[in-house]
Amino acid sequence: MGILTRFTDIMKSNINALLDKCEDPAKMIDQTLRDLREDLAEVKKETANIIADAKSADRQVKECEEEITKYTTAAQNALKAGNEDDARTLIAKKQQYESNLVSYKKTQELTHANADKMRQMHDKLVNDIETLEARRDAIKATVASAKAQEHINKIVSGGDKAKSSM
Repeated sequence: MGILTRFTDIMKSNINALLDKCEDPAKMIDQTLRDLREDLAEVKKETANIIADAKSADRQVKECEEEITKYTTAAQNALKAGNEDDARTLIAKKQQYESNLVSYKKTQELTHANADKMRQMHDKLVNDIETLEARRDAIKATVASAKAQEHINKIVSGGDKAKSSM
């Protein structure tokens, strides 16, 4: 589950502090975005696997419930026919399926809970990527305007050298 720890580490990091420390904030954001997109691909893959497990658990529960119904009906029909030994055998098999059903339902609950958590993680990661892309665009615009302002300041205060470059 390295992806989960990596995801939480990225989300816990303070992007503003990182941007203040780095020389080129746009490059830092681009690298963070690349990392987040890689994480998103892994989260999508894991989410798909967990959802498949949840569907499989649903299928197991449904099949087990159908078997219980089948054995219940067969036991009732055996009793109506007066065949108590067969009815006892069928009821014993039904009880085995009922005990299996309990574990299948627990598995079903766990897989659905995991699927919900993975969906939430996926949605949060997508949202964070969109937010970071918007911030990247704003930072790139700010950096470009700062460079332009710096160039203007050099021209205004630079004298002959700056005028000749004009």
